[in-house]
Amino acid sequence: MELSLAQFITLSKDDSVQIIDTRLDAEFLQGYIPGSIHIALDEIKTLNALKIIEQDCSIVLVCVQGTEEILIKRFELLGYTQVKGYLQGGFSTWSDAGQKIDLIIQVEVDELAMDIPFDEYLMVLDIRAEEVYDKAHIKDAIHLPLIEFGDPGAMSELDEHFNIYIIDDLGKQLLLAASVLKKQGIHNIRIVQDGWDAVEFLKNKFTIVASPKKDANSGDFLEN
Repeated sequence: MELSLAQFITLSKDDSVQIIDTRLDAEFLQGYIPGSIHIALDEIKTLNALKIIEQDCSIVLVCVQGTEEILIKRFELLGYTQVKGYLQGGFSTWSDAGQKIDLIIQVEVDELAMDIPFDEYLMVLDIRAEEVYDKAHIKDAIHLPLIEFGDPGAMSELDEHFNIYIIDDLGKQLLLAASVLKKQGIHNIRIVQDGWDAVEFLKNKFTIVASPKKDANSGDFLEN
């Protein structure tokens, strides 16, 4: 169902309705509707596993013109049957009307490397899976796997006084994570371009550590 701007605004004011933006990363970075969650076309299939959005949630879409039907079909195949429609004309309809927009800041990995020694409030938030995080991560990084983002309580360690830099595997899920955090009211965040791949490329500029191993029987940490 095509939604006029007025219809879209009315629906988006309902806290039970989730705005999902499926535009390209580069377009989303230039600005998006506050409260939106960014999910790339090829990431829609992961929604059930991540459990960030409940299947009975009402959804309105912001997307590239011409992709509306395939998007709705993909959501329906995953069990999301409450798609109420899409914004006519996409994001440009919103921005051209002078509506408020939000932004996510993207930084290169060398900026993170330069900031770590001098910013006492800097927090590296690593959202990779536990098994890869345990093998290697930036010293003092906070680990919060993306799969736990559906639980607001998991974000209790995050606070606005931290300068949060988010890292994932390849940079493909950074906007999803950042937009979820912003929706939860955590706005002082930046995403690290290209994720852990970029960190490894400049690993000589970071202190990289591994997590202590646990004894399979006792659960105690073992000495290396």
